[in-house]
Amino acid sequence: MDQEEEISQTSTCDVAASKRRVIKHYGRRMKLNCRHGYNILILQNGKVSSSDDDTDSHCIMEFTSMSPGHVRIRGVEANLFLAMNKDGLLYGEADPKNNSTIFIEQPEGPYSAYLSLKYQKKKWYVAIKKNGKIKLGPTTKRGQHATHFLTIVV
Repeated sequence: MDQEEEISQTSTCDVAASKRRVIKHYGRRMKLNCRHGYNILILQNGKVSSSDDDTDSHCIMEFTSMSPGHVRIRGVEANLFLAMNKDGLLYGEADPKNNSTIFIEQPEGPYSAYLSLKYQKKKWYVAIKKNGKIKLGPTTKRGQHATHFLTIVV
């Protein structure tokens, strides 16, 4: 009986230890290419911009699934997460626990649209204008070409 109790306690401890262990795993490396031909990029200073240069290393993002349909996007080069502030401006956030770093991925035919989880009631999307400038969240709507992105695996 004592051996069985000892084995039971050991297996319980192993399960508890495995639940505490946090594995930092990021998804596949991809580029977010807008329908207008620009890639989203996050710079070291936290500024989010776009580029039509496919070789720019700031365009490479890592996607982490938070739950079904919810993703967190991290710029590999800058090591910052894509986030949206209260004015609808995209920026690079260092704290991954910040709720503004989570986006809802919505399929739009062959494209995907990324709705801010924090501002989903306001329906603010990640978007790039035709001229390559980042579009503010309040000026976006579902179905706009500026909100359509292809994920290109790197």
